[in-house]
Amino acid sequence: MDSISSQPLSATALRALFIEQLSILYNAKISLTAYIPGLVKQATFTNLKLALEEDLEDSIRQMIALKTIFRLMQESWLTNSCLGMNAVIDEAFKQVAFDKTKHFESDMSILFYMAVIENLQVGAGKILNLMALKLDYEPYAQLVGECLDMAEDNSGLFHCVAEEYLQYN
Repeated sequence: MDSISSQPLSATALRALFIEQLSILYNAKISLTAYIPGLVKQATFTNLKLALEEDLEDSIRQMIALKTIFRLMQESWLTNSCLGMNAVIDEAFKQVAFDKTKHFESDMSILFYMAVIENLQVGAGKILNLMALKLDYEPYAQLVGECLDMAEDNSGLFHCVAEEYLQYN
């Protein structure tokens, strides 16, 4: 097996990569917070509406935490980073079409895509947390860990709402 590099990543390179990946997550949050209010209006199941509202509040808190990391690092987020994540979010919300005669399909589509998006955020948060720990600066790791906790909680919440919804329908 060929080894691409046996040299460790420099602190400068790790910092730049961390900022780039953090920017992807932050830009995804911008897209997500723009879409969620429309989904709240579209959802017909009360607990789905409540879960979406909670996710929106958590997303705003996560954005504040991410902005704090950028401020602590004396950096700005990269606005051109996030094509892939935004494509997933855009596609997800374009697939959720409301039709009064098909409220079950609409609500289940919302639940499906929110679970996908939350799980993407959980995966990204875990990697960012590892990177923050490697940067050896506790405030980064603490703030990323808080964002990760919220994403994990919301992922579980959407799963529970889906189970409950399927019991009633």
